[in-house]
Amino acid sequence: MSHPRVLILHVPAGAGHARAAYAVAQAIRELDPNAEPEVRDALEFSSPLFKALYATSYNRIVARAPGVWGLVYRGSERVPPGGLGERFRIRFNYWNCRGYEDAARRLHPDAVLCTQFLPAEVFAFLRARGRIAMPVYCAITDFSVHPIWVYGGMDHYFVGSRRVAEELAATGEVAAERIEVTGVPIDPRFATSVGLAAARRELGLDPDPARLTVLLMGGGFGWGPIEGMLRVVLALPRSVQALVIAGRNEALRERLAGLARGEEERIRVHGFTDRVDLFLEAADVLVGKSGGLTVSEAMARGVPMIVFRPIPGQEERNCDFVQAAGAAHRVRDLEELEARLQRFLAEPAHLAEMRARAAALGRPRAAFEVARSILARI
Repeated sequence: MSHPRVLILHVPAGAGHARAAYAVAQAIRELDPNAEPEVRDALEFSSPLFKALYATSYNRIVARAPGVWGLVYRGSERVPPGGLGERFRIRFNYWNCRGYEDAARRLHPDAVLCTQFLPAEVFAFLRARGRIAMPVYCAITDFSVHPIWVYGGMDHYFVGSRRVAEELAATGEVAAERIEVTGVPIDPRFATSVGLAAARRELGLDPDPARLTVLLMGGGFGWGPIEGMLRVVLALPRSVQALVIAGRNEALRERLAGLARGEEERIRVHGFTDRVDLFLEAADVLVGKSGGLTVSEAMARGVPMIVFRPIPGQEERNCDFVQAAGAAHRVRDLEELEARLQRFLAEPAHLAEMRARAAALGRPRAAFEVARSILARI
């Protein structure tokens, strides 16, 4: 009996694409213990200079000059499909990623799944020209469709919402039958629950459901004015408790712990964690950024969001999506953040309504849906 082999490719531009890749791999293993999913950073197969610059350039731009990234994002949307600019980009990326074809043949997967647009673009190019035989799938990890995700050579798309499916079909490049609404793939642990009280106890908080519990999350790399956000929470009534995730920034974690000194009973500061599912289960509201994975994880737990200064481009679009659904508020400064949290304290019914709207958007089994579809096609 053959064992299904799936090559899952991501790029470390941000943290979400890798999280989606590993989520699908884990779901494949749970559905079929004989399957052999293999997660790889697609830049491993790129030229040395391209590998050195591609992801680090994006991460530095969004950290230091997010407005510049917004200009790049919107400018690239205006590149005509099939035009000279698009053809040049595809050829340039293919020239720098010629190792992809060799990797596909050497690893001989039954299918390829891309959770970021660079490998999607190159593999769709190879597939459309008959250079590789295995089917190529793509999981779009945001809640809008940028043209850089759209390729006629892709065999199948997995998308986060019905609206994304409609946007993708409207491009005319992808037939509707090649688009499947699964949700954005997130950690399979989101498909199970321990309950709010148990999650709060495990994280050292009061399990009382009447206490407003705020999760401040800075993403995998640490992000934003999270120290100011914590000061806002500390100034609220002491009935408010909070979980704070500083990410991989150890210096930031130490500063946040210093701010919370003496309040450890209600303010718990953490560094990097791979148990975001548990933290979200303990929370009433998430204050953070609106990356596609973060939004999907929050909605899967029915946790509304306060989005603080989303990165121009895809994060703004994701924020627009959840805000239009009534599951998020966007704030531009700390005063507005305080006002939103004060309203949740004063109007519990408003928070309850937002929680219900978030839960209605949630797809906690998205990774299993993607995995099941891939295995069935193999």
